[in-house]
Amino acid sequence: MATLLSHPQQRPPFLRQAIKIRRRRVRDLQDPPPQMAPEIQPPSHHFSPEQRALLYEDALYTVLHRLGHPEPNHVTEASELLRYLQEAFHVEPEEHQQTLQRVRELEKPIFCLKATVKQAKGILGKDVSGFSDPYCLLGIEQGVGVPGGSPGSRHRQKAVVRHTIPEEETHRTQVITQTLNPVWDETFIL
Repeated sequence: MATLLSHPQQRPPFLRQAIKIRRRRVRDLQDPPPQMAPEIQPPSHHFSPEQRALLYEDALYTVLHRLGHPEPNHVTEASELLRYLQEAFHVEPEEHQQTLQRVRELEKPIFCLKATVKQAKGILGKDVSGFSDPYCLLGIEQGVGVPGGSPGSRHRQKAVVRHTIPEEETHRTQVITQTLNPVWDETFIL
């Protein structure tokens, strides 16, 4: 005599599903799931003594040769920053002084300004035709923006750098002929 459970075609769907789940569990117990790939450890954030010494020198060099004028709420004295670095790196005073002396003997950095001259609009027509053949001169004026050389103290010229900066220190864009709205899109490193 055939029972309902002996013939798979006659079993109800929920019973067939339950049997499949049971068989899968038994198989998983007999054959353990494949091993996952070993976990990759992130690199350690501990530096070797050589790396630490180089990082300390770089930090000292950055403080000694920082550029610009600090904000009022920032540290203004380099000595205060150097003291902070000494404490942060746990450097003994004698080692700090030796490293600081080595860093001071290094070559000073050269700062460059990358400037892109895009375009001008509505310039004055200087030719008989009513147009101009415009070009742009760029340069960095020495002593402006440093203590003792305020921009307000020099007399304002008509945006001409030709007479305020030596010619060999100026950069000139291409001349765009017969226009009042020139587009240069030229980049210079000053």
